[in-house]
Amino acid sequence: MTPQQIFAVINPVAGRTQAREIRKAFRRHFPGPAWQLEIYETTGEEDVGELVREAVSRGVDRVYAAGGDGTVSAVVDGLVGANVPLGIVPAGTGNTLAQELHIPLNIDKACAMLAGQPRVRAIDALECRGQFFVLSVGTGLGAQTIKSTGRQEKRRFGVLAYVVALFRVILGLQPHLYTIVADGKRKRVRAADVLLANISKLTGPILWGRHIAPDDGRIDICIVRARNLRDLLLVGWDMVVPGQPRQDRNLRYLEARHSVLVMADDPLPVQGDGEELGHTPVEVTLRPEAVRVLVPQHEGRPSVVELLRNRERPAVLNGILSRGRE
Repeated sequence: MTPQQIFAVINPVAGRTQAREIRKAFRRHFPGPAWQLEIYETTGEEDVGELVREAVSRGVDRVYAAGGDGTVSAVVDGLVGANVPLGIVPAGTGNTLAQELHIPLNIDKACAMLAGQPRVRAIDALECRGQFFVLSVGTGLGAQTIKSTGRQEKRRFGVLAYVVALFRVILGLQPHLYTIVADGKRKRVRAADVLLANISKLTGPILWGRHIAPDDGRIDICIVRARNLRDLLLVGWDMVVPGQPRQDRNLRYLEARHSVLVMADDPLPVQGDGEELGHTPVEVTLRPEAVRVLVPQHEGRPSVVELLRNRERPAVLNGILSRGRE
């Protein structure tokens, strides 16, 4: 039997899981001769997307991303349009896409799922400035928070680093005037944050919107119309309480099927899946069914106990403060 060839990308500084533990899990679940495993540990200096494209050109059967959402995003950048499926081994702090796709948050369980009989789910991607993103592209509150949080702070303090940075940003919160052009239709809004979402998850039960899905063939535009902490708390309420999108509160929605251009009266920082992308204006184009992802045969939602117990547990604010390239 011809072995399955896997190219696995491990980020050794993602979350608090040691790279050696991930390697051990890979050896347990993907032994020879049925599997042929090639592992690459990132240094932060390489072009991960290019490495993935080279592996695809060599004829690998699967590509795995072991790290946080940033690692997944970097791997996706090299897989868009390829007929090679992506396997996600959640080893970061947030693991938001894994939560969205009901992939086990435990490394051993995720590897067992991949080694078993996973199904393939094709998800959309957001193309922006020559890169592809699977979570979101945003500007305003979230992007400012990411910009003000360093990698060392994140690794040392985890979610607390983002909480501190968020409160610093909130203290100086100033809504901005945006012009949003969605599929050619123009709208002016005053908002604290404009997020172009590809997935519903913020983390756990907290959602940008229950109507958002990674394979719905659209860009969901989430407009946070917050002027102060009270408004942000109301936004949080709308994200936790089940129900249809509410247009009478501080979280409002638009959608596009092709592209979105976001402009601000003042230049504002932009993030894509937690990576700094410069400043506004920013344009995003939808790539439907861009990546094939290996997911469980039967979608099982992680329990609250599992979310809290795992060392690679998600950060409570991960959706707003999408991780840097973990």
